[in-house]
Amino acid sequence: MDKSTENESAMWMFGQFPAFNGFNSQAIEWAVWPMRIWLQWQASVLNVAAPASVDWFRRRREGTESALHVLERLASSHDGLGASQVQREWIEEETQRLHEDWRAATNQAFLWSREAGNATARARAE
Repeated sequence: MDKSTENESAMWMFGQFPAFNGFNSQAIEWAVWPMRIWLQWQASVLNVAAPASVDWFRRRREGTESALHVLERLASSHDGLGASQVQREWIEEETQRLHEDWRAATNQAFLWSREAGNATARARAE
């Protein structure tokens, strides 16, 4: 939506409320600007979060599948040594996933911070 259409829509919307009758285009722009900037900023930040969300769900699915596999192996284990080996392997896998989660969270925080700064700079340029 271009800026003139945005302003017309905003003027119509605000014109529906008696308290806003008499507002001119400049006043409407002033009132709409923070909402537009916030929504643009939010869309930018959420766009950056999408790949990390997919990866996070993948790791959760892998963890669930691993836990199911461990339960099956534990159920078929015939001695304590075999069961402790299964548990040790599962803990190592889970520790690796936890490490990946922390690395991804750190990277995501950096990406969010950078995108928030970029979105804010774009908003100021308008």
